[in-house]
Amino acid sequence: MGGGTGANLDYFGDRIGQLKKVYVVDLSPSLLKIAQLRVEERGWTNIQPIEADATTFQPPEAPVDVVTFSYSLTMIPDWFAAIDNAIAMLKPGGVIGIVDFYVSRKHPADGLRRHRWFTRSFWPVWFANDNVFPSPDHVPYLHKQFDPLHFEEHRSKVPYIPLIRTPYYTFVGRKRR
Repeated sequence: MGGGTGANLDYFGDRIGQLKKVYVVDLSPSLLKIAQLRVEERGWTNIQPIEADATTFQPPEAPVDVVTFSYSLTMIPDWFAAIDNAIAMLKPGGVIGIVDFYVSRKHPADGLRRHRWFTRSFWPVWFANDNVFPSPDHVPYLHKQFDPLHFEEHRSKVPYIPLIRTPYYTFVGRKRR
């Protein structure tokens, strides 16, 4: 969901052929055009780029095994609806995988990191210039909606900004039965 150019598909390597069907869902026709070229160049017959909204798209094969969001949830205005739609399309026990930018809540739940005021204030303003909106509610909502299988919080370098790192998370969760 929010698959853009489909660049992440390359990380599957030869294993991509083992997948029955993969949809690269995005609202941007120009990004999907690049995804389609990537699919054609690699001869993938099981990959289909599709122009659709992550808050409403349902694959014909639903329910599905896996839904992923890679740095796209922060660009979806109604991200709650996108997650709820992912829940609706996942089979019981299906898996969701997300990696994205975020900021913590001022008072996060036990076991979650608390970002300082500067981090919580600076990054939303910085990213908003590119219509990216890190939310303090991503991580708590995901933990509430799924059984976490894997969760990590990290910081990453940002081009052109020395010494400052932006927070991001990886989350893999299982849909409750």
